[in-house]
Amino acid sequence: MYCHHCGAKTAGDSARFCSSCGTDLTSIQAPELQADNSPASHSEENNQEKAEGHFTIPEEQSLVSTRHKIKSKWFWPIALPVLSLIIAGGASAGYYYHQVDLNKDVISLKEKAEKEALKGNYKEALSSLEKASKLRPSYKILDEDKVKIEKAQELEKILADISESLKTQNLDEANSQITKFKSLLEKQQGPLFTPFQARVEEKSTILAVAKIKVEINNLSTVQQLSEKLSSLSSLKTNETEEVKRLILTKIVDLATKAAEEQLKEKQFTNAISTIDKGLQYAVNDKKLLSFKDRIESEQTAFEKAEQQRIEQAMEEAAQEDLMNRTAAVNVVNVTASTDDYGDLYIAGEVTNNATVPISSIKLFYTVYDLNGNVIGTDYLYVDTYYLEPGQTSTFESYHFGVYQDTTVEITGATWQLN
Repeated sequence: MYCHHCGAKTAGDSARFCSSCGTDLTSIQAPELQADNSPASHSEENNQEKAEGHFTIPEEQSLVSTRHKIKSKWFWPIALPVLSLIIAGGASAGYYYHQVDLNKDVISLKEKAEKEALKGNYKEALSSLEKASKLRPSYKILDEDKVKIEKAQELEKILADISESLKTQNLDEANSQITKFKSLLEKQQGPLFTPFQARVEEKSTILAVAKIKVEINNLSTVQQLSEKLSSLSSLKTNETEEVKRLILTKIVDLATKAAEEQLKEKQFTNAISTIDKGLQYAVNDKKLLSFKDRIESEQTAFEKAEQQRIEQAMEEAAQEDLMNRTAAVNVVNVTASTDDYGDLYIAGEVTNNATVPISSIKLFYTVYDLNGNVIGTDYLYVDTYYLEPGQTSTFESYHFGVYQDTTVEITGATWQLN
């Protein structure tokens, strides 16, 4: 028996399914096999076929012929659709894999754009997105990424404008730009915009510091600066330290300059007080501590020199007093002559060598003959009663009846210090 579907020989008449294609053999019987198989019937058919001049076809050959007819009948209706499906499937597979490759390229370009954008390379990022859009024009997320990067470019431009305004001290313009920047940034989300928050806060800090610096420049005393320092509690923590540093620097500068002027005037106590006041705010500041050491060193040197000066002055004063008391009168140009009447005429000059005025100058003198014998002693007062330091006065005296040539020696003097 043969399968009516594929033509394969079956295991026997009792087989229900084809061992080759699995077709149910009990559902359809081959038409050629439905004839009567009785001997009489076969004999009659054989006689009729012989009478008609036909050869008798063996049963096995008849079954093979039937198999081929059945096979041809079922093959083409099944083969053509299958072949069409294979061709269509191949085309679909090729198209599918092409689309998969395109998607990979688009994803790769998109990822590259994201990396470049995060680095701040916005032009390169946009270029990658343009290439991706040409591959997938309908890929909306690419357009969304373009918008984000263009917004980041806009923010970058505003940051540059803020920096320029701060650099040129256009603080009002910088403040307006920062406000605009923050307003735009609030509407953006995603990792691309996260770094902008820290950057704008940095610009805000610089602006706050710049404003304080303008105010500080107009403050000229440590007291004013200390008041400004105490008002810093209203500022944010990251701004406070920078502003404090600026104020403390100004306090140190003012304290140092003020102490320098006081030091020139030898006002050591005031200079140290000024430095100590600065150290109340700029605690342990090296510049102030060093300047304080300098003040104390100069004070010690000055006091030592002052003590030496006082001692020297006292010594000089003592010497001066001694001189004023013992050598204030300088007698010069003393002459002694006897006239034709035998009278002795004595004259000369006195200069005040003291450092103070003197008065009531009294000179003592001795008269000698030409042999050196003492003729007599006497005294006289100079003509001017009161002599200023360096002033000169004359003196003269007469002795009657000497009747010889003589010499005169001034032996002493007295005076009053005024």
